[in-house]
Amino acid sequence: MLDRALERFRQVLRDRTLKASKAREAVVRAALTQEGHFSADDLLRVLRAHGVHEAHMATVYRALPLLVEAGLIQATLIAHGDSQRYEVVFEREHHDHLVCTDCGRVVEYQSQALLALQREIAARYEFELDERTSELKGRCKECRRAHA
Repeated sequence: MLDRALERFRQVLRDRTLKASKAREAVVRAALTQEGHFSADDLLRVLRAHGVHEAHMATVYRALPLLVEAGLIQATLIAHGDSQRYEVVFEREHHDHLVCTDCGRVVEYQSQALLALQREIAARYEFELDERTSELKGRCKECRRAHA
């Protein structure tokens, strides 16, 4: 999987006439090792932990849109403080999120019925879907029980 992801990333760089670098590829590797939702700060911590000191925060911030363009990661709607969160989507089935507005717990789920409904709605209004994102917010069972 990593080789295919790196090749896709390199193609985006070629398409934009940007140079491949060890630091950029280290960001790709760090991003693809993330589980769940992560921030630019999380990626920089992983890079530092792996001894990649030539990658700075600016390198990470410049690489993130390229990873999104390559289809390796996507920005999530899930707000966690003030930082944008991302998640790996390369060679992964689409999923949506339930988010607890009290504790921040995130549950990923898949629903074929929801997918079919979204496609039906898009067709009804003559839209061709490029992407779809669904985030349902509420309170999880534990938070409801704590507030009862």
